[in-house]
Amino acid sequence: MNAAARIMRLRWSPTSPFASKVAVAIREKGIEELIELEESSPLSREDRAANPNPLGKIPCLITQDGLALYDSPVIIEYLDTTCDGPELLPASGSARWTALRRQALADGVSEAMVACFAESLRKPERQSRGWIAHNRSIAVAGIAALEKENFADTVDVGTIAAAVALSCADRIFPDEDWRSGNADLAEWFDAFSQRPSMAKTVATSPGT
Repeated sequence: MNAAARIMRLRWSPTSPFASKVAVAIREKGIEELIELEESSPLSREDRAANPNPLGKIPCLITQDGLALYDSPVIIEYLDTTCDGPELLPASGSARWTALRRQALADGVSEAMVACFAESLRKPERQSRGWIAHNRSIAVAGIAALEKENFADTVDVGTIAAAVALSCADRIFPDEDWRSGNADLAEWFDAFSQRPSMAKTVATSPGT
C-alpha cells in the first residue's frame, strides 16, 4: 500500500505535552509522510464537538480505516505495531516493562504540571494554592525519580516521554531550577533535546 493511501490524521497541539510526545515518536519512526497533523484546541467548544475522541481531548489519531485512537500511549503503540521504523516499544521482556514504567512516570510528571498550569489560568482569587502546591510536589518527586534512571542512549516511549516532560517543566516552571540536584538528568536532557525529532516538535509555551 502506498503512502498516499495510508494517510492518517493526528489531532494535536504543540502546547500539549502528550500530543508532542506522539509527534516526537512519529518523527523518530520516520513516518511523517503517513500522518497529517491537524492543530486542535480542546479549550474550544466547537473543536471538542468535532473531535472523534468523545472526551474532547488530544492527541487523537484517526487511522486510514477511520478508527479514532486515544490517548498517547495507545496511539504510539498502534504506530509502533503497524508502521515501519525504529522500535519504540520493546515487544517483550524487561526492556518493555522498563519503557512502559518510565513512560508512566514521565506522563505523571506532565499531568501534574498541566494541572498546575490549568489552575494558574483561573482568576487569582479562585485559584487553589494548595492544589498547585500538591501537583508541584508530584512533579518535583517525579523528576527526582527520573534522575535515578539510566537512560544512556535509549530512544523509546519512556525516554521520549521523559524528555517531553522535562521540556514542559522548563515552560511551566521557568523560575524553578529542576536541574539543581538532578545533574545527570539535565545532561541527558540537553543531549536528547538536540535530536531533530525534539527540535522540530517541542512547544515554546505551556498548554493543556
